[in-house]
Amino acid sequence: MNSVQLNTAEKMLLALLRASLHQRESETECFRDVPAETWKQCYQLAAKHGVMALAWEGVMSLPAELQPYKALKVNWGLAVEAYEKKYRRYCRTIDELSRFYAQHGIVTLQIKGVGYSSLYPVPSHREGGDIDIYTYAAPGSGMTDAQANALADKLMKEKGIDVDTSHNVKHSMFTYQGISIENHKAFLNIERYDVAPQMEKVLRRVMDPKVTPLVEGEVLTPSVAFNTLFIAFHALGHFPGMMNLHHLYDWAVLLKRHGLHLPDDVKDSHVLQGIAALTRLCNRFLGTDVPVEGGEETAAMIWKDMFRPKYPNDVPVSGKIAILVFKTKRMMYSYRLKNAVLPFPLWKRIWSSIVSHVREPETIFRRKHH
Repeated sequence: MNSVQLNTAEKMLLALLRASLHQRESETECFRDVPAETWKQCYQLAAKHGVMALAWEGVMSLPAELQPYKALKVNWGLAVEAYEKKYRRYCRTIDELSRFYAQHGIVTLQIKGVGYSSLYPVPSHREGGDIDIYTYAAPGSGMTDAQANALADKLMKEKGIDVDTSHNVKHSMFTYQGISIENHKAFLNIERYDVAPQMEKVLRRVMDPKVTPLVEGEVLTPSVAFNTLFIAFHALGHFPGMMNLHHLYDWAVLLKRHGLHLPDDVKDSHVLQGIAALTRLCNRFLGTDVPVEGGEETAAMIWKDMFRPKYPNDVPVSGKIAILVFKTKRMMYSYRLKNAVLPFPLWKRIWSSIVSHVREPETIFRRKHH
């Protein structure tokens, strides 16, 4: 972790996030005599990491003389206000969808998203892009869970909504009230990761759903034990290349509210090392204080990949051959890093790459990450 020399904008962002997480005034040392350009970089970094609204809380905790210049402050505040409106729309949508499904004997469990945001100091400041649900049979419905899940998709089709069942093996996708919905039939990608089938069984065992009030409506959410395993697995699934401070803050919120209490049957050494690494990073950079053993090397790998990746998502070379060479090297390097936390066979990684490029051949020589 110490091998990454953070710049001023990065230090500022972490200080703002600590202020948000712990609901206190921000540390002021790194905000003195900050040029306008550095503040702009801090804002852009917050947006890139999906923590723009959270960082705003830290900005508001600073003394007026240390806050950013007026134009940026106005734009930042307006962006947060827009997201808060979007969040309320998400809450209304999941509440309405859950009630609709309930009329047809389907239970809707919300994973991550606005349900998980209830753990946040300011729930409407947890940013998200879609709504993830797990649909299953209500008691007495006469359906199996698989039948209820399939019915959930069928009911959308009957409303004239396109449902994509080919994009991902673990969930279907559709747009409801203008919001992207992922309807899960499995919590994890059980066909990819070696340990996923076992972890899937654990998640189903510890679901223990409860009703969670939202700013508008309510939603069914899983237990702390479920979230502890699922949020960690989800974050590690984005490593390398796609993990960011949004995932780390998700983990820090859970640690601060509940500590670290994994289900007893989580024994896989790779997953445990990954969880230790996430916890270590939250302790070091977000100010949580949870006892942890091991995970030092994995934490260093994650932190470096987040801030100083060896192979960035945007391809820095041009020419078809150079692009292919770069992407091949990046794939093999990423595979090695991924195997430190979630092992899976190399042939699956290669096959996944082939399938994605067959589906979208225009991405083969694309240099910009989308």
